[in-house]
Amino acid sequence: MLLKRRSHSFYRNLAVVLGVSGLIQVANGMNGLDASHALIWRRVALLGELAQPAVLLLVVLALIREISGSIGATDLWRARAVTLVAGVFATFSFSDEFLRSATSEDGISLVVLGSLGRVAYAFILVALVVGLAQIEQILRVTRDPVRWQLKFVLIGLGGLAGYEIYQASQLLLVPAWRVEHVVVGGLATLISVGLIAYGVGRRRLLEIKTKVYVSPQFLYGSLTFIAVGLYLVAVGLIAAIFRLTGWATAVGLSSLVALVAAVGLVVVLSTRQARAELRRYIARNFYRSKYDYRAKWLEVTEVFRAAESVEAILDRLIELLSRTFGAARITLWMRYEADGRFHQVRSANTVPAPQPLTASHPVIVRLRHTDAPVEVDRVTVEDPNPFLAATQAVLCVPIRCGDELIAFVTLSRELRGERYGTDDCDLLRAIVYHVGMLLSHTRLAEERRGAAEMEALHRFSAFCLHDLKNLASRLSLVVQNAEAHRDDPAFWKSVMLTVADTVKKMMALMSKLSLKTAHQGVLESVDVQEVIAQTLESLNGALSGRVEIACERVPPVLIVKEQLQQVLLNLILNAGQAIRGNGAHVGAPGAAIRITTQQVNGFVVVTVADTGPGIEPEKLRTLFQPFRTTKEGGLGIGLFQCKRILEAHRGTIHVESEVGRGTRVLIELPVAATPGPSIASSTRRGNHANDNQS
Repeated sequence: MLLKRRSHSFYRNLAVVLGVSGLIQVANGMNGLDASHALIWRRVALLGELAQPAVLLLVVLALIREISGSIGATDLWRARAVTLVAGVFATFSFSDEFLRSATSEDGISLVVLGSLGRVAYAFILVALVVGLAQIEQILRVTRDPVRWQLKFVLIGLGGLAGYEIYQASQLLLVPAWRVEHVVVGGLATLISVGLIAYGVGRRRLLEIKTKVYVSPQFLYGSLTFIAVGLYLVAVGLIAAIFRLTGWATAVGLSSLVALVAAVGLVVVLSTRQARAELRRYIARNFYRSKYDYRAKWLEVTEVFRAAESVEAILDRLIELLSRTFGAARITLWMRYEADGRFHQVRSANTVPAPQPLTASHPVIVRLRHTDAPVEVDRVTVEDPNPFLAATQAVLCVPIRCGDELIAFVTLSRELRGERYGTDDCDLLRAIVYHVGMLLSHTRLAEERRGAAEMEALHRFSAFCLHDLKNLASRLSLVVQNAEAHRDDPAFWKSVMLTVADTVKKMMALMSKLSLKTAHQGVLESVDVQEVIAQTLESLNGALSGRVEIACERVPPVLIVKEQLQQVLLNLILNAGQAIRGNGAHVGAPGAAIRITTQQVNGFVVVTVADTGPGIEPEKLRTLFQPFRTTKEGGLGIGLFQCKRILEAHRGTIHVESEVGRGTRVLIELPVAATPGPSIASSTRRGNHANDNQS
């Protein structure tokens, strides 16, 4: 380890542990061989026993650093304390207070513990228990593959510590060194070191085992050579036995045996069945699996790579199974939600499909409670059974989506009549698990697609409902004003125009409701002042109050005219509702809606301001989120719809509000001659607009 892995702190410390253990066992062995210097050798062993807890904790610290990346202060100070105390004891270990010579009543020389020796071994016992506890904790908390790599190393270290704990406790009970400790300690150390060596070399052995490959052809030739050689040896022995009998015909019989044996050997070697059996024996006993799983899994992933629908997945599955297994009949069954029964949806043969299987069928009942392939001959079914007659199934493999059985595969017996083995079942489980995941994801994707379409339809319906609500509000305001202007012919002429325009727009909205997406209309160069005037005229004085207009001449914008009118109508109606919500009406003193237009940096800025109560700051955050509203009875989609319309035309919308003082809504649209999609910051342009107004 010091030569090969000295750059790694864990292996350096592990090498020191093994060196200390070797020192202890060598000293103990010399104690038994050199009785005249038994005390000296025992003191040398004591030095190793004092050092062992400290170096064991160093190995633990190195492991902790490798696993977690850092060492806790408690672990570090514990190791330092053990090392310090061990060093103090080692300094005085050659004193008679630790170990001394004594003679038993039988005249046998002994090495016994002194008073400080008892303290030293008590320290060794406690320190090793602490180290063993940390080893156990590391083994318990680590997860594969780290645990797999460290398991035998940690068990071997635990074995070294465990035996030293046992020996220390024995010496504390009987404070005299006995020769039998040498043999037991040596064997325990060999076992522990063997485990450590296996753990260290385990990964390397696995790499060698993985890289070394013996071809089936070489193995087939070798086994054939060995079998023929043993056969010829047996023939020779039989011929020799005939000669030893002393019969007159012994030589002739031995020659006949050799001839018959040679003919039989040629017959066997030339038989295809014998060669096939030998190859099958090699595949079953000398190789880990029947299939090359790496190549097969690459094939599986490649087959299903472009399968994006349920139908494509089923087609790929039946094709893959037919190519992989030698079954004469392979069928695929799937559960239909319409009737809850399992129907045959794919087949690798032309036999007509049998009747669907109900949930109470014995095969279905068995498949519902297992993830593994089910052998049909172990399932009790009625006889005759149309399902078995049509499929000739001997193996059924469930395809699950979570805990739900959604489909299954049936395979008849292979062409050679063999049963499906463990390798076949393992490969089938892997394939159908992958298919189950694909079907589950495809189902979720279809559900998400349907939900998105429904959401789009609901959202569009909500938008149309909001527009209908605004048009109904326009008619409602006309009705309210009709009482005051019933005798005014000009009013009624305007009413008819308003009603006709409103009905036209309602019919257009209702036609849109039959579609999933709104009709975008035709882009055209639109005069903003003209659209503002038409929008206010369409209200036919319904606001019945003061609307201030301060519009400077601005260039036209490129937009669908009806959509711009829809945005302005929504903002003006919101402003009027805000003023009424403040306890006033538009015509009240100080209550007004102010509409301004101006050109700023290539953009037309339209501002709709009101003197209403304003919007609370916490509600501004969700103002443009759909189905969020600050008005009682509102739908919460008006501003969201305005935002989408403006963004579709490379515009922006910006809201400035102050509680108690009103709200300003700024919409910005690029002038018709402005190229390019980039739009400057709405906040900066809004501030610029404020400066121009002031």
